[in-house]
Amino acid sequence: MRYLIVGGGTAGAVLAARLSEDPANTVVLLEAGADVRPEAIPADIDDAFPSASLNPSYFWPGLRARRRVGGDEFPYPQARILGGGSSINGMWTLRGLPNDYERWVDAGARGWGWQDVRPYFERAEGDAGRAGAPGSDGPFTVRRPPRAEWPGIAAAIERAANARGLATIDDINVQPGCGFFAMPYAAQGGRRSSGVSCYLTAAVRARPNLTIVTSATVMRVEIEEGPLGRRATGVTYRHNDQLHRLDADEVVLSAGGVHSPAILLRSGIGDSDTLRAAGITPRWHLPGVGRHLQNHPYLQFAITLPRHARQSAALRTFACAGVRHSSGQPDCPEGDLIVSLLGRVGPRSFGTDLAMLSAALYAPYSRGAVSVTSPDPDVPPSIEFRLLDDPRDAPRMVLAARMVETLLGSSAMRDSYHDAFILPPVMAANQFNRPGLAGALIGLGAKLALNAPSHVSRQVMANALKPGRWIGNARAQRRLTDDEILGAVAPMGHVTSTCRMGRSDDQEAVVDASCRVIGIDGLRVADASVMPSTPSANTNLPTIMVAEKAADLMRMRA
Repeated sequence: MRYLIVGGGTAGAVLAARLSEDPANTVVLLEAGADVRPEAIPADIDDAFPSASLNPSYFWPGLRARRRVGGDEFPYPQARILGGGSSINGMWTLRGLPNDYERWVDAGARGWGWQDVRPYFERAEGDAGRAGAPGSDGPFTVRRPPRAEWPGIAAAIERAANARGLATIDDINVQPGCGFFAMPYAAQGGRRSSGVSCYLTAAVRARPNLTIVTSATVMRVEIEEGPLGRRATGVTYRHNDQLHRLDADEVVLSAGGVHSPAILLRSGIGDSDTLRAAGITPRWHLPGVGRHLQNHPYLQFAITLPRHARQSAALRTFACAGVRHSSGQPDCPEGDLIVSLLGRVGPRSFGTDLAMLSAALYAPYSRGAVSVTSPDPDVPPSIEFRLLDDPRDAPRMVLAARMVETLLGSSAMRDSYHDAFILPPVMAANQFNRPGLAGALIGLGAKLALNAPSHVSRQVMANALKPGRWIGNARAQRRLTDDEILGAVAPMGHVTSTCRMGRSDDQEAVVDASCRVIGIDGLRVADASVMPSTPSANTNLPTIMVAEKAADLMRMRA
């Protein structure tokens, strides 16, 4: 079989590695971004702290998104680099909850229930703490920080959560449920685990049947119509300012939740009326393309720490612990909310003087859309998140923030932080970090301020975080209004469901349960965009699972 994979991100890396295991296959992987050689991974990508998220050269230029209906557009970072999101993300490594995948089955994704997908998580994971159990020897190395490494603030949050009846869970991926847990983290030995370091290794790239072409922008999928129907025969792509045509037996889009639907739309696959309005000739009416987008809304709190509560400066870990809990709202699943503790906020020396608490809704109902306005791939897609559009979401987002307030007000945390602040709605790793000499000077000033007397650090933080603000300390709290909470909400980098899986008679489904585009032979989508709904997890590990399972489905058909 000749496979052509479009997108060398998390899913594309997995597919290229798995499909090229069979020497009878030939595999070509096209990636729009720059190459990352496994023997020369850039230091900021290799870092166990997500320093790569601060490097603009790793992202699509000009991409913007609207968070709310009628709101302003803001820059929205999406990776454009080999390894994709796995090369730049925050490295949370969660599977989600069994009921996430049962909802997929209910939506028409037969064969994607919890018992179906769990073996693919176990195939992928190399969790260092499982010692020979399933999920201990996969290529994607994962680490859960042992208790000896927990910062004092994590132990305090554990006590506060336990006092509220939320027990400590040893391995949240094996024992999914509500409770306090050490965060599974995609790094080992101080190095990031990514699609490059774990799947596109030097040995894999040496295979004669695998070709990787980077800096390759796909213009469209080529489709032929015949007596037996429509079939994808290859793609046209731009490389070094030249257009190329590449044919294949099977084309697989793995360009992610934004760009996989955009490529389909530019190829004439989508809602016919919308395509004509964008100047694109319709080839196949598939109205669900780009619709049903989901993402996790969240907001951040910063807390200044006394020395005994800080993470060790020797550790580069970003997220170190979490608390999964339930909103208890009608018609909402259990475990729909998560509070995450970030023990280090920056790569510089002041990074451990602060911590962040992230409050997030991990089972949203709101849905947005990705669309295109031109057949030109240099015109960025339009992204409408419509966060909190569903009436069930805003009240639960408020409850997620209230849990942080409750934890901060607990007697168990009284001696473990100085002051707490709600942060403005921007991406987490950018809150306290700037590049270059200016960043170094800001970092030095931050180090001095955060170790000054409490009233000094409080004033400096309050000035630096506008429009964020001080909300309390161990002695007094200023209760946030619902509007203040909802005004601080931002989207995570977890775009899913824009090419969602479903039954072939579902007018809004884009792919069937084998990830085949409905109505077009020889074309599949295999990445986070096929998820019928977003899982209750950061999406990197579920995306790896999707790609592992999709590779098996392709091999079975072949």
